[in-house]
Amino acid sequence: MARRAAGQLIKRVLMVPPEHFTVEYSINPWMGGTVDKAKAHQQWNDLKKAIEKEGVQVSTLSQTKGLPDQVFVCNSGLVLGDRVYLSRFRHKERTGEQAHYLQWFKENGFKPIGEDYGEYFEGGGDAVFSDYKTLWAGYGARSSKGVYDSVKSLGDFEVVICDLIDPKFYHLDTCFAPVDETTALWYPPAFSENTKKEILRRLPHSIAVSQEEATAFVCNAITIRNTVISPIGVSTATRAALKARGFGVTEVDMSEFMKSGGACQCLILRL
Repeated sequence: MARRAAGQLIKRVLMVPPEHFTVEYSINPWMGGTVDKAKAHQQWNDLKKAIEKEGVQVSTLSQTKGLPDQVFVCNSGLVLGDRVYLSRFRHKERTGEQAHYLQWFKENGFKPIGEDYGEYFEGGGDAVFSDYKTLWAGYGARSSKGVYDSVKSLGDFEVVICDLIDPKFYHLDTCFAPVDETTALWYPPAFSENTKKEILRRLPHSIAVSQEEATAFVCNAITIRNTVISPIGVSTATRAALKARGFGVTEVDMSEFMKSGGACQCLILRL
């Protein structure tokens, strides 16, 4: 029986509205600028509506004042069924988020794993299922390579280690987005030679985006059924390649969140 892509099975996500979203520090190469708070709220709501339009339920967690990056809830952990492997942030500026995520998971019936483990792990920013037997596992600037030996305790799946080599693409979800069982959007220069070979071997219909698209965060996209929800900037060529695979594109303006180095995928946690 063919494995079904994770994007076909998505039913519910968690989002954190940008009640206290600002850029107050710099912990990645993209961070800088002043956030237009009204515009950020509009963009977040537009993304939420685009997700709900595809039949996905959106749960929300209120943002805590003093934790401006908590809107990027994908970094809270990695969920499989009713279990969650908890994040451990590399930068002290984000460690305050961890207790709030843990409380939400416990209150909503998830069984947390990894609370007492020591290695850095930034959740869905670096770890994503293409199908639920295959986990793509980024490491480099934020998550430790060795943490995936523990992440395997979440369930029965294969881990494909992805070596991130460009500081601009500090999380896997900035340069790689699974689309279907044999396809991903990806930016090849962000990966080591061995990782490039592995992506093309396992996902042979993958679509390489241009540098212009990569810096517009096009790979920070969410696939839901037959729709790819992406930041603005998808090229005609990429759109045509996705159409050939049976996918349409919905673009959402993410300019305010890109000031902090995030976009569509960063703003959701798959539950």
